[in-house]
Amino acid sequence: MGTVEVPPREFEPPARSRFRVLAIDGGGIRGLIPAIVLSRLEELLRERDPELNLASAFGLMAGTSTGGLIALGLATPKADGTPAMSAAEMVDLYSGPEAREIFARPPLRRLPLVDRLTDLLDPKYGLDGLRRVLAGRFGEARLADALTGLLITAYDMQGRQPRFLKPWQPGAEELPAVDAGLATAAAPTYFPPLRSGDATFVDGGVFVNNPAVAATIEAMKRQAEPLTADDLLVVSLGTGQYERAYDPDRVREWGALGWVLPTQGEPPLISAMLDGQSDAAHHWAHVLLNHEPGTQPERGIDTGAGPRYYRFQLNLPEPLPLDGTGPEEIKRLLECGAALRDARAGELEAIADALATPAA
Repeated sequence: MGTVEVPPREFEPPARSRFRVLAIDGGGIRGLIPAIVLSRLEELLRERDPELNLASAFGLMAGTSTGGLIALGLATPKADGTPAMSAAEMVDLYSGPEAREIFARPPLRRLPLVDRLTDLLDPKYGLDGLRRVLAGRFGEARLADALTGLLITAYDMQGRQPRFLKPWQPGAEELPAVDAGLATAAAPTYFPPLRSGDATFVDGGVFVNNPAVAATIEAMKRQAEPLTADDLLVVSLGTGQYERAYDPDRVREWGALGWVLPTQGEPPLISAMLDGQSDAAHHWAHVLLNHEPGTQPERGIDTGAGPRYYRFQLNLPEPLPLDGTGPEEIKRLLECGAALRDARAGELEAIADALATPAA
């Protein structure tokens, strides 16, 4: 197994901001990585003000798929008005028995050859395990009850349009937070879609796996007093990437099965779609929020290092599947999350200082 390495980088201190945004990518069980980073940010906030939490620090939380589940967990209220989950509790969820319940398969579907055949014909998992876990955490809370702004992505296969689930939109009073979570997490081939009213929801990762730009635009258009890019602080969290190169001659030979069968972790089509979208959104967010017009945009590790947009992402040392909940896979994800957290310790401290300071 490879060594987890996160190269150091220089960063600019956060600029004064009027509005703060948190955006979290999709990535299945790899949501454990951003959960670890957020757990540290949560600790730093409470060191500065015991009353602060992530929902009170950010005016908008955006998430796709597993990122949507994290955002919902941090912003959905319990009966006493506190968040349903802390980031530390989210780490426990992703690394413990609830994750295995979400990705549980009947014994018959775990048999060799049977699993491959059934996965070609049906979704790999049902929604019942995920529904039970979310119901145990969110209870009867509705999307409209959220403690801060939310932007949860999904795609409507019936209406054939992107959907952004928000607490202030019509119907949010009736939409359970559980259903919002099921809608954003219904990844094609992994889970069946969620039928909700006239919509058939699948994972928002089919069009916006990294919601940083979508969240930035939502923040700019929603506020009564117009915001510009200079007014924002955007913190964007990835779930790790393993970008394997494929030989051109091999790719030329792929038919439908070659694109959708798992290859060292996940299907090539899904990997290309998720990583490509995330990288593109990362570049656009950096240019929109950090880049000085008329100069050459930064590349590589220096992209997303402030002063208004920060991106926390790492290259995985080996393929880690979106549904890998085995002990060794969880151990590696814990190592990856810790490596990213520790390598960006100074940035997290600076961001915590900015979040604990009243908005300009």
